[in-house]
Amino acid sequence: MPQIIEEPDLIRCEHAKRKGWPSTFRLGSHICVNCDRVRCEFHPPRAKPVICIPQEQPEVIQSSAVTRVEPIFKPKTQVSPKDLTPEEVLENFPSPTLRPYQKDIVVSVVEAFQSGKKCVILAAPTGFGKSYVNAAFTSVTRSFYATPQLALIDQIMRDPYVRSRFVKIRGRRNYQCFLQPDRRVHVGKCITEDYPCKERFDVCPYWRQKMAALNAPSVLTSLAYLISEGQTEGSESYLGTRTLLVLDEAHNLEEQCLNHVSVRVNPFSIPHEVFNQILPELLETHTDADVRSLLESIEARLNMMLERCEKIAQTTGLSTIQAEDLERTRHYLANYQLYKKSKSEWVWQVKNDELLVQPVFGKEFMRDLVWKRGEYYIISSATILDPDEFAESTGLLNFLKADEISFLTVPSTFPVENRPIIDATVGPLSAQYLATNMPKAIRAVEEILRKEKGNVAIHCHSYQHQRNLLDGISEDLKPRVIVHTSRNREEKLNEWMRSRGKVFVSVAFNEGQDWKYDLCDAQILLKVPFPDLGDMRVKKRLELGKRGWYDNRAMLEVIQAYGRAIRAEDDTARFYIVDGSFTRLIHNSWNTTPNWFKEALPASLRRSRPEIDLRHTQTFMPPNEQT
Repeated sequence: MPQIIEEPDLIRCEHAKRKGWPSTFRLGSHICVNCDRVRCEFHPPRAKPVICIPQEQPEVIQSSAVTRVEPIFKPKTQVSPKDLTPEEVLENFPSPTLRPYQKDIVVSVVEAFQSGKKCVILAAPTGFGKSYVNAAFTSVTRSFYATPQLALIDQIMRDPYVRSRFVKIRGRRNYQCFLQPDRRVHVGKCITEDYPCKERFDVCPYWRQKMAALNAPSVLTSLAYLISEGQTEGSESYLGTRTLLVLDEAHNLEEQCLNHVSVRVNPFSIPHEVFNQILPELLETHTDADVRSLLESIEARLNMMLERCEKIAQTTGLSTIQAEDLERTRHYLANYQLYKKSKSEWVWQVKNDELLVQPVFGKEFMRDLVWKRGEYYIISSATILDPDEFAESTGLLNFLKADEISFLTVPSTFPVENRPIIDATVGPLSAQYLATNMPKAIRAVEEILRKEKGNVAIHCHSYQHQRNLLDGISEDLKPRVIVHTSRNREEKLNEWMRSRGKVFVSVAFNEGQDWKYDLCDAQILLKVPFPDLGDMRVKKRLELGKRGWYDNRAMLEVIQAYGRAIRAEDDTARFYIVDGSFTRLIHNSWNTTPNWFKEALPASLRRSRPEIDLRHTQTFMPPNEQT
């Protein structure tokens, strides 16, 4: 059983303590101390953080904070995407000026919808201004604008050109309970005391904001909230289906939805009391029959806990911890029901005393989780590399025809000489070659650091590679190094961003970062981030012949890392590649790699250029490149 320790907002996990892991987590927010992510998968220290649906970091919003200072943008027209004209969209374009290709893309998206397309996939690099184009379309339709990147939501709400065009809604844990101000809404009086709270639409910050969203022309939210709120279908406050659903930075859409429906058995997915009870059985789980028996046992125990919590709520009231347990229990049981009813193939694995049961593919669940929220779709990212594979894996082809989906690409406006990719490869750094090639890689990194005097970021892919690099790097370079652990990621990132001439030896910082200008003068890709072959889902996909998916996932991560340091046309940064595995990767994924990335490659990393597959693709080229 968890025990309260000296600080009132910390809980001790005796199980983690026995394993020698950091053994406390924060009460209420349930932030995993191993990686500082809210509701992250449970894993030991120094393990690479896995992809998970980012949850909103608690930002307590009080009742007074819900009232808007500025009026909401009121569009002159609000119609179905199929009835739009380019003039209507451009008239509502957020900024007073247009960047290159923005007008062309607006016209092409409108023409796509007019011609009967239901979905437009837009692959556009940093600098194009995807958010403005997306906001132009949400401004003239009844719409959702959703993204998995919370930093992008904050960026939109800080932008004076677009912030008044949306009502932003976040999860309950971000709002303060009106009746119990020391608690947040997800553990407020209506939950802990079974209080009906008939006045919630008048006084509760969360429900007031949700009502504002319900009545707003356009709603801005996180992908995580869009998915979870979608499970309230049928309630009076359900935000419903809207004419247009915009998904921005959607390249990891299937991965994030898979994580939402997966069944996890760990100290953070079910109450600690239940986890400690079933732990001996978990450690003896070796077969499919063992898994079924364990899950049935957990279901029975959790149902008993639900009944007990309901009685407590009706009498003495739940504590905050019990309310948190109730929320986790309901989420777990909902996922378990999905698992039992699913027609898809699922795989399981036990690792670090955690059982993970997940579908091999996510397309069965995508419509109920995401696509039901819109009638038309704009999906944007810099790294949707293979539109056919994306449409298949995300379930779009389960309800749309291939000719109802349009794929548009945009070239980079950033001069290629400002963003060179430099060949510093020394040979593969995969497991079988690591002992031989890691010393060479360290020497290559040292040579780069002696040449690059500004801020440098090194992408290590895993904490094991990070440790190998730190153990072997020369003593004279160590004073420049800033290294994070799984517990102080943000602290060390901020320290590096405030410094000059320092080297950030990072793990899993290849997305969601804005290292413009002298924040980062050069990046080093130490290890190509291939998907984990120890993951049973990855292994099963490869057995089914999905090698293209495997390579595209790695290339997506490489391109995302490449884009962290070049954020404007006059920005400059160099991108060094050390892992020799990249040569095979670029060869295998050449046809799906964006031209704007390939044009930055040196001759030594280029292969013969096979013709790029342009099916369903319309590309806009600068006038001096058109033929």
